[in-house]
Amino acid sequence: MPSAEAGGCMEDFRLGAILLEGGIVDEAGLERCLAIQALTGGGRPLGRILVEQRLLAPAELQRVLDLQQRQVAEHLAATGLDDLGCAAVLAAARAAQADEVVVSEGRPVRMRIGCAWRQLSTGTLGGPEVWDLVRELMGVDVLAELAEHHFVAKVWDRGEAGRGSAQAFRHFDGVAVRIRFVAAMTPAAEAGGLPATLVETVRGGKGLVLVAGERGRGWPEVLAPLVQAASGEKERYVVVAADEPLPLPGGGAVVVQRRYGLSPAARAATLRSIVREDPDVLVVADVGSAETFELALRAAEGGRLVVACLDAATAPAVLQRALGSYSDHDLPRVRSSLAAVLRAVFVRHLLPDAKHGGVVAATELLLVDDAVREIVRGGDPDDLALLLRAEDSRCGHPLDRHLLELVLGGRVRLADAFDRAEDKAWLLDRTASLVPTD
Repeated sequence: MPSAEAGGCMEDFRLGAILLEGGIVDEAGLERCLAIQALTGGGRPLGRILVEQRLLAPAELQRVLDLQQRQVAEHLAATGLDDLGCAAVLAAARAAQADEVVVSEGRPVRMRIGCAWRQLSTGTLGGPEVWDLVRELMGVDVLAELAEHHFVAKVWDRGEAGRGSAQAFRHFDGVAVRIRFVAAMTPAAEAGGLPATLVETVRGGKGLVLVAGERGRGWPEVLAPLVQAASGEKERYVVVAADEPLPLPGGGAVVVQRRYGLSPAARAATLRSIVREDPDVLVVADVGSAETFELALRAAEGGRLVVACLDAATAPAVLQRALGSYSDHDLPRVRSSLAAVLRAVFVRHLLPDAKHGGVVAATELLLVDDAVREIVRGGDPDDLALLLRAEDSRCGHPLDRHLLELVLGGRVRLADAFDRAEDKAWLLDRTASLVPTD
């Protein structure tokens, strides 16, 4: 762990220590909240309990969390990690509220906090040290699997140290592992940028909902609230096909998670097996291949609710990608089926916040009404963008409009929003007063 002489130990940066030192919360109030956390299994974030107990306002909590993150980042930048073992790396990353960590042979350990990558250690790891970390995190069998397949993905769970997924792989300089953290509790839909109308659509129970965004970023934070919304009725059977662990809801419906697989063929086989179980709700982490999308479409045609993810930047791009793998001969059938079952398309991008210390979700939502259905059935997918941009549109909102709101509200920088905007001239025109004239 970082040396105490260089600026204190990681214990000094715990939320409770900061609150007590700053006189924000008294010791009795903090002890009460820690007791509540212990009684609920230790999975609920302390900050959420403090807000629920009215010891902190949400805005005040956010300011303290920002301070905590800055202190940890400055401490690690000054000291680095002396102990590069598995437990020490996970503890330091968790204290810094990192989303993922990359440990690579011959390189310093790096972590991603929000959208920013920071160095977690000044020292580097040799091959045996990386192998030891990978074996401790992913199990003793991972070395043989990695020797055979060159890439291995597993779920890890180390109790209080956190849980998530890990991908070990070989590269030119040796071996590396990418470690991701997932929340212990289902995040609120609002925290992930999910509109209430989307949640209500999923709660409705039938049809196809497509979720899109950047590859490999934030799927658990989107899918977990949607799984919770879909599992409210006790008689439902919900199956989640995803390799990353999700905080599954308790009570209500029967909810199970299945390993999805890495190759398109393995994923298609998993989906076929799940459909034979006849679930009421099917949640799929990726339908990017032609076969997996076709299976998701057929499952929705069978009267189920299917929530499926794929990589695309906008709602029109979602439709273009879904239809792009079909032959001209088959397109009329697929378009007709998709128009009948599609309920919504939700797109989420993660941008750095205005301080570049965290992330903000920028979203696009397409709700399927008669006009959208006609375009899906036989029109130009680009016409969906025109429907979304209409001032009186009832079928959702476009990405650019939400980006504009985030910029004007001071939540993101114009430069970061500009990079993601579809109509960049439109965004610049409406933020002219924010652009320096010099």
